[in-house]
Amino acid sequence: MKKIMGITMNLFVLASVFVLAVGCSSPKESDENVKTIQTFLEKEFTGPNDELMYALEQDGAFPPELEEYVVENYKPLVMNWEDMINTNHILFFQRFAYENGYQLKPTNIDIQKDQDHAYDYEVEVEYRKDGQTDTAAITARINLHDDGKIVTIRNMNDDDLLENMKQ
Repeated sequence: MKKIMGITMNLFVLASVFVLAVGCSSPKESDENVKTIQTFLEKEFTGPNDELMYALEQDGAFPPELEEYVVENYKPLVMNWEDMINTNHILFFQRFAYENGYQLKPTNIDIQKDQDHAYDYEVEVEYRKDGQTDTAAITARINLHDDGKIVTIRNMNDDDLLENMKQ
């Protein structure tokens, strides 16, 4: 009987340690992923600032100044910044705001984990021009690689932000 109690107690302790280990590592990874997404969204929906405007004013489709800006601001956050540029997942809204004389500012960012490495987000974006301010809610799903870098953004809804900035 003592042997069965000892085995049961050992199994209980082992299971408790396992649950604690899994429970402690998962939120940390999730917190880091949320931090990465938060930083990305803040960069994507704030500005354009003077440095970015200077880079966008340079000649060429992708001048060295713009590449330097992207490498400095986005490379630490995304898996492949070239692919993200080519699929309009980096600087898309910033470039559009710049071309139409707007300034963007996120007023609220909500990030929800859906499944492993997949998060849904909503960003309330304030867009300003000539003293007039409006807001839009941008929603999408963002996927991260195992190493915590952003791989892609899908199912984006811009709440007519681009259309409204054309006017």
